[in-house]
Amino acid sequence: MIISDAFDVPAPLERVWPLLKDIPKVAACIPRAEVTEVIDDHTYRAKVSVKVGPVEVSYRAVIDVVSLDDATHTATFKVKGDELRGRGGVTATVVSTATERGGKTHVDLRTDAQISGIVASIGGRLIEGVAQKTVTQFAVNLSKLL
Repeated sequence: MIISDAFDVPAPLERVWPLLKDIPKVAACIPRAEVTEVIDDHTYRAKVSVKVGPVEVSYRAVIDVVSLDDATHTATFKVKGDELRGRGGVTATVVSTATERGGKTHVDLRTDAQISGIVASIGGRLIEGVAQKTVTQFAVNLSKLL
């Protein structure tokens, strides 16, 4: 499943990009997510909960930073999560690209996710809706940090 989204942050790129590279701070902006352990500069353990329709699921996840390109302001992450109380999981590649637009920072997100378990059985439309709401709240929280 490919999910594309975008948002604007009311701050210049030179302030936003360093924050986007700070994984623990960025994770704290994602609703119902937290970094639980820093393994090294590129690997983190996290706990993430999602509510899709009537179903709420928590995941134990590992976030691997694949690349942080300061020239193009592009970050690539791999995420692998397993349900805490089930046999489902999620594997995703997330690519974010930040660009300056009139004193603001525009961030494009592209997520390629494979989801299994109860969340996958609910359907793509609901998952995409939850993803859009999550990105909107993430953008609000990120703006507050700045």
